[in-house]
Amino acid sequence: MIITAHGGALGTGRNTKAYFNSIDKYGADALEVDIYKSGDLLYLSHWPSFFPKRKLTLRFAFEHVKKTGMLINCDIKMNGIIQDIIALAKEVGIQDQLIFTGCVNIEDSDVIDCGQVWFNSVGIEYVKDNVKAIKEKIDSYNNPHFAGLNVNFKKIDMDFVAECKKYQLKLSVFRIDGGKALEKYGKIIDGNITTNQPVKVRRYVEG
Repeated sequence: MIITAHGGALGTGRNTKAYFNSIDKYGADALEVDIYKSGDLLYLSHWPSFFPKRKLTLRFAFEHVKKTGMLINCDIKMNGIIQDIIALAKEVGIQDQLIFTGCVNIEDSDVIDCGQVWFNSVGIEYVKDNVKAIKEKIDSYNNPHFAGLNVNFKKIDMDFVAECKKYQLKLSVFRIDGGKALEKYGKIIDGNITTNQPVKVRRYVEG
């Protein structure tokens, strides 16, 4: 189980220096950043920016996790940039710390040679009756870096989770901060939980 500190966890603000400076408070395994590209610049933002040079860079984030040894969840916000992200990660030397979510296309398998990929979409609706087909599609690429599905907890149910376990299809679930969602899924999700409250989630999962 991976516990990821959602961007802006503990009220620090998404993709900010305060978020990175608060790593010691999270008790998490991974940090999450949102990634866009403008020209040759890979920058951190949840939305496209008119002033990308004012944003923190992905290089800043990569160099930060290199120091800490943490995983980094690259939540890709636009298509066609995963190869650039991988190239930068290899340059910095953190390719083994990568997690990919967001705009990652399963057809990009030939360029994905490191990290873990949790798919937001594989072109098949994420419902119980489709789990077998989803698993077969992912397996057909024979890529050891394909980890499973990345899903919003509000869009799944226990039947879907049970079917995923039946076919050994792992799940990364966002965004569980506590309450009934944590009680419902906290101890049965076998891949990753992304949360604004990583300390609370870890205590529950490990308690």
